[in-house]
Amino acid sequence: MEWLAAAFAPRRDHKGMSTPSYAARWWLPVCTGVCGWWAWEATDGFLVMAAALTVMVATPLLTAGWYVIGLVSARTPPRYLLEKAERAHKARLERKAREAADLDAA
Repeated sequence: MEWLAAAFAPRRDHKGMSTPSYAARWWLPVCTGVCGWWAWEATDGFLVMAAALTVMVATPLLTAGWYVIGLVSARTPPRYLLEKAERAHKARLERKAREAADLDAA
């Protein structure tokens, strides 16, 4: 189940800010693609109606999916996007701690 934790773990960038998990990132193209394919078949290939139906159906599905993904992601510890981002964030925290210590010493 390590892949499940890796997919749903919130990601942190080089500044330590939370970004969406990989599951949330992949939900948009998967949901939109499936809805688009379904709408294309349902409208017999009429482009304007297929696009409108895709937007109309995908919007609530995306919202519901991201809500569920958010509930699952809240239970997993955050991970960094890249090792380099983790090093950059930790170096930034150390630099801030040194600056604060220097200000206290002065």
